[in-house]
Amino acid sequence: IGVQATDARPGSGRRPFTSPRLAVYQSWTSNMDEGWTRWVLEQHEFPFTTIHNDEVKAGTLRDRFDVILFADQRPADILRGASGSNVRPEYRGGIGDEGVAALRDFLAQGGTIVAMGNACDFAIERFSLPIRNLKAGLSRDEHFAPGTILNVEVDTASAIGAGMPPSTKGFYVNSPFFSETGAFPSQKVEVVVRYPNTDLVASGWLKGEELMAGRAAVVAIDLKPGRVVLFGLRPQHRAQTQATFPRLFNALYEAAR
Repeated sequence: IGVQATDARPGSGRRPFTSPRLAVYQSWTSNMDEGWTRWVLEQHEFPFTTIHNDEVKAGTLRDRFDVILFADQRPADILRGASGSNVRPEYRGGIGDEGVAALRDFLAQGGTIVAMGNACDFAIERFSLPIRNLKAGLSRDEHFAPGTILNVEVDTASAIGAGMPPSTKGFYVNSPFFSETGAFPSQKVEVVVRYPNTDLVASGWLKGEELMAGRAAVVAIDLKPGRVVLFGLRPQHRAQTQATFPRLFNALYEAAR
């Protein structure tokens, strides 16, 4: 895509934008969602750099990147990675505490971290975000979706929701949904996408619909100067959810402003 600019004349309804310096985290444990994410970025000509554990731990990330993207992955796989005698030494472990510290520095210097799916829990826990994942701890008997199309409401005034219709749909498979804890009033929380109070299911079935009603699906947290964007509802699921790709692309572009 490169560096581009739109028509920024008054009344044009457009803003100038710059291609972000993007890094995609890739652990040494297999992660299908990371592969699909790379494919989506490649197909839409987003230049990016793949970074591994050692590059995260080395720090100075803000010198190279505006935004670091974490695909759907368990926090333990990010933090501790693979271990055992059957794993070659260079592929053992995760980013560890050293990598978490480097990511905190990245945020403190104005960087943006975008986390999707289960990686949201990593960001919530390690960066002390004023967000609670309401899906965590629910049993399958309480809440379950095998792959369901849900109705969602989008804040079109948000930079991440720009260009989207106010009411649309998203593909949901047991990923996080959120509430604000209010624990850190200095951190501004923006709800970009929310589930409606009624009639969540557009197609398929969902157990525990009432637990999701009115809850947030995508949130952005302004840490001043850094930013974290949590996509509980994954916008690029298996490269099939093209209607929701713009949310991810908007979040990446916004990191370069």
